[in-house]
Amino acid sequence: MLARTDSRIRAVIMLVVASIVAGVIGYRLVWWQVIDRERLADMGLAQVAHAQQIPAARGLIFDRAGLILATSIAAESVFATPPTVEDPALAALLLASILDTDAAELEATLSSDEAWTWLRRRVDVETATRVRALHLPGIGLVAESRRVYTMGGAAGGTSLAAQVLGFVNVDGVGQYGVEAAEDARLAGSPGSVVAQEDVAGRLIAGSVHELEAPVNGADLTLTLDVGLQHILEEQMLDTFTKNRAVGVTGLVMDVNTGAILGLASYPTFDANQYSVTDPVLFGNPAVSRQYEPGSVLKAVTVAAALDAGAITPTDLVLDDNNLHIYDAVITNADRAWYPEGHGLLTPAQVLALSNNVGAATIGLTLGGDRLYDALRRFGFGTPTGVEMSGEAAGVVLHPDDEGASQELTTAQNAFGQGITVTVVQLAAAYAALANGGRLVTPHIVSGWTDAQGTFQPRELPAPTQVIAPETSDTILEMLTGAIDNGIANGAAVAGYSIAGKTGTAEIAGPVNVRVQTGWDANGQPIYVDTTRQAYIEGWIDSSFVGIAPASSPRFVTIILVHRPVVGRGGIGERPEDAFAQLAPLVFDYYGIPPDRPLPGVANQ
Repeated sequence: MLARTDSRIRAVIMLVVASIVAGVIGYRLVWWQVIDRERLADMGLAQVAHAQQIPAARGLIFDRAGLILATSIAAESVFATPPTVEDPALAALLLASILDTDAAELEATLSSDEAWTWLRRRVDVETATRVRALHLPGIGLVAESRRVYTMGGAAGGTSLAAQVLGFVNVDGVGQYGVEAAEDARLAGSPGSVVAQEDVAGRLIAGSVHELEAPVNGADLTLTLDVGLQHILEEQMLDTFTKNRAVGVTGLVMDVNTGAILGLASYPTFDANQYSVTDPVLFGNPAVSRQYEPGSVLKAVTVAAALDAGAITPTDLVLDDNNLHIYDAVITNADRAWYPEGHGLLTPAQVLALSNNVGAATIGLTLGGDRLYDALRRFGFGTPTGVEMSGEAAGVVLHPDDEGASQELTTAQNAFGQGITVTVVQLAAAYAALANGGRLVTPHIVSGWTDAQGTFQPRELPAPTQVIAPETSDTILEMLTGAIDNGIANGAAVAGYSIAGKTGTAEIAGPVNVRVQTGWDANGQPIYVDTTRQAYIEGWIDSSFVGIAPASSPRFVTIILVHRPVVGRGGIGERPEDAFAQLAPLVFDYYGIPPDRPLPGVANQ
């Protein structure tokens, strides 16, 4: 009886255990197949899935008339899978000349343990064909696209508006200029395909699990005018060469809208060959270089003082060529010819003579606070927001700021010293002087065409009224007189009224100096050699800002010559002379008729 009872107990225990095991298994099956089914299915699919990105097409860039400035073409890139390269030395020897690279470095790459590596991105058709013809194991090509800049610049080996446009790097990312500033809009969004693989890693036909279509980049339309850009680049190249300058920059902007029609700097580069270009050339000096404007800022000072009622057009200021402020003495550029100054001057004469003492006196009459506020109101010290990367803000010191010198800072700011600006900022300020006092936003993007084919114009901030229209009219008349009767008469153009102002500013640079730091035990002075920033003789920025035609302003033009070679007779070509050569070409290009009688032509 005992044995039978034990057998029954064991049977019951086994039944219970089996029931528990079956219950657990059943529970897990229900969990896996019902409750957690979706997550596990995704995990299983991921283990046999292959994700492939579908690149988006980068948008084109057009000028204002619809001419293509930048596009993308089909290209191929060369890659290697080193473990499958049969003879790295031979492969390197055959590929080195085709890819224009060092054979030893290439052999080291092909002998590495890397599973996969690029050898050369986005090669031309001829190079791709030569690589393919070798039939080298472990060497392959993959289709990509290559950015192409379609128009050549005025100088050999350059592309048109290279520093405006920028370029696209080997990874398809916009660098510098418009390409960088508008990269997100131009690049679009890539799509993706996810398909299953078999155990051998081969895609299974018809196994597409997910498809996301790429969104191609938008096409940009710029305000740039290709015809004017060619004209401007040719003039800037001529000015650059004649002056043997470190650099030149020219800009033509619509005074009423802020649309940049032409923008050129030298030296420049070929955006199609950026990989072999000195990177120092990539930035656009018109937006990235901060410099002291010098006398061109005097027009803003006079306008601010007139607008505030601090002076009137008939007021007189004394120029004795000897304005003392603290320990400093402000003198005029023409002091060698007029050591006692010019005496009493009207504001118009201050501009016509580009008189430092007169401008400083007007700035002091306006006062440091009001001059500072006016400079900021005109946009100095703040980026304009123009659609090019690397824009600088410039520096405007309040007289009470740390490092400023109160009244001396006010006086210096009044004639353009101790303040830094960019070319684009200065263009916007002069546009306000010419267009009735409205500060417009400089811009180079007119709009873009979206994925649906709809053109979206760029929305610009409403212009800000920075001076009264009457003040604008008065300062424009004064600046016209500065060309007709002043030292800037080299900018005069027969048959046309021109308003404008010249400027020359010294440039600071690193200078080695000896500084006494104390005394030794024997009472002898201790000196150390150090480097500090100081104005360097012969280093100047020479500039001209022109408004044309003055009777009905359409354009503001800036020509800036950076560090020209200065000889006995001055510089090779002054910026106002360059303007006088450029302006008639611009008038002819846009069909702008004369607004003054031409010499030798009788009035009807």
